[in-house]
Amino acid sequence: MFNFIKEELLINTFRKITLIIMSLVLVLSITGCALMEGQKPENNTGNKGTVTIGYVQWASAEASTHIVKKVLEDMGYNVKTPVLQTGAMYQAAASGEIDAFVCSWLPDTDRNYWEKYGDQLVELNNNYTSAQIGIVVPEYVEIDSLAEMKNYKDKFQGRIVGIDPGAAQMIVVKNDVMPHYGLDDWELTESSGPAMTAELGRSIDKGEWVAVTGWKPHWKWSKWDLKFLKDPDLKMGEGEYIKSMGRPGIKEDIPEVANFLQNYRITTDQLGSVMLKIQDGMSPKKAAAEFVENNQDLVDNWTSRNK
Repeated sequence: MFNFIKEELLINTFRKITLIIMSLVLVLSITGCALMEGQKPENNTGNKGTVTIGYVQWASAEASTHIVKKVLEDMGYNVKTPVLQTGAMYQAAASGEIDAFVCSWLPDTDRNYWEKYGDQLVELNNNYTSAQIGIVVPEYVEIDSLAEMKNYKDKFQGRIVGIDPGAAQMIVVKNDVMPHYGLDDWELTESSGPAMTAELGRSIDKGEWVAVTGWKPHWKWSKWDLKFLKDPDLKMGEGEYIKSMGRPGIKEDIPEVANFLQNYRITTDQLGSVMLKIQDGMSPKKAAAEFVENNQDLVDNWTSRNK
């Protein structure tokens, strides 16, 4: 009888210990899950829906768009960033195929597209106010004005190195600049932003004269000694600003996104730092992420004002 009682006590004790251990495991599991859940960022889930921000393949547009993409992802959106030619970008925003873009060059560069689609778009803000376009040459080139170019056709091999044919700057150079300054028989070569800078670099390495369709902001100004040829008759305008544009209904449909884009402004140094990292081989995604991480006060200003 005594042995039976002893065995029963041992069994009960074992059961109690087992229950205590199981309870501890359960508590730890729940606590661990809670901790893991707490460690998960409250962003990057895309649970607020998808936002599409288009851009043209310009260094400044690429850097700026990826900064915007990163901020929106941190706000909880899934973000798509299709690369488009300028005209297609304006048309896509006007028709609602994309939500916005942050690389509208006005009043001159994108004038034709603005005249065609402007009344269908929502102007959000001027995100960069020191932009400039023009014909760019190395500093060692011995002329300073577009009016002088026609006298040095051989030096320039009778060409201006351009970018993608749909770019508004190409249209301005071909239709306004070249005829006005006596360059009708010169060639405006079609390429892309990266191809243009590659040709610029090759020519500089050889000490050759070269003229390209260029703009600020761009990383090439930090890499080489360059200058804009003066445009005495202002065929390329007096100066540009870069504007953020939205599709019809953006303020009503995604007000948080529209508010951010209305607040988004960036300086030459800020944008240049991201462009240089991309040019040096860093991915646009990583360069933008580093910028956002290191400029949280700026980002907070973009996302919190006027709520």
